[in-house]
Amino acid sequence: MQPPAAGTLRILHLSDTHLTGDGALHQGSVDTTAALDAVLAHVDGVPGVGLVVVSGDVSEDGSPESYRSVRERVGGWAERHGAAFVVVPGNHDQREGFRQVFANGHVLGEGGHPLAHTMEYLPPSVPVSGRTTVAGFRVVTVDTSVPGAGYGEVSETALERLRAALTGDPVPNGTIVVLHHPPLPSPTLLHEALRLQNPEDLAEVLAGSDVRVVLGGHQHHHAAGTLAGVPVLVAPAVANDTDVVGPYDEESAHVAAGALVVDVAADGSVWSTPVRVPRPDSDPLAFVLDAETVARIARQAGPGLR
Repeated sequence: MQPPAAGTLRILHLSDTHLTGDGALHQGSVDTTAALDAVLAHVDGVPGVGLVVVSGDVSEDGSPESYRSVRERVGGWAERHGAAFVVVPGNHDQREGFRQVFANGHVLGEGGHPLAHTMEYLPPSVPVSGRTTVAGFRVVTVDTSVPGAGYGEVSETALERLRAALTGDPVPNGTIVVLHHPPLPSPTLLHEALRLQNPEDLAEVLAGSDVRVVLGGHQHHHAAGTLAGVPVLVAPAVANDTDVVGPYDEESAHVAAGALVVDVAADGSVWSTPVRVPRPDSDPLAFVLDAETVARIARQAGPGLR
């Protein structure tokens, strides 16, 4: 992959890792720890990543052990690459266990340096929220989880915190919002029932703001749309891939894992590249062109011939 352009923040966007504290298989079929390791290994050569996000359903069981495993794996990847690391809860997460390991979800700052947090107890009824600045961008996390429910909601508390963040001290390059339940229609009946219930309230806060992109997960499949004129990007899941073209009133998923590489430029332009992790047992290479061959084809078919 080509390096990011100058002044661009490159984001590795992961979602729905669904790790378990005891190593139990997700839905009885997927070793999500192994799937996460495979994703991280596959993207290890992506250059210039400045921020890593996990947009919810970090854990399947809410155990501190599962969160520590994600902290070790994804946080370790971010530290090695000199990237910031931000996490937000999803509907499968438990705020108490989440906070024990991730505090407010802003784990590493710019350059991959650990961030300090005050040891303040907050009850599970209080949404997790935080903000940090990376490469001139303000990164704000919004907790859309509803304790005990699968659907999402941006509570009044979360909305007020987002408003306060967006009206605070200005940043040079604008804001990136990370949440779990995307403010977009869902491709299946089950995910539609579990969608964000009040996207219009979020739209009201985003309208006219400096938000460049909203990053979400939850649907276990890549999607893109807009809300209040702001791009919304949904990352593929680490755990599995929803069959979005099957019967609407049924739900099935394939064993597959992926991520997004998102570039956000200082002028607000956004470029998203989905990354699918190939399965060695079922995804044979169609072809391989070495550098010399690529250069020859580029010379022959590129604009240099004009």
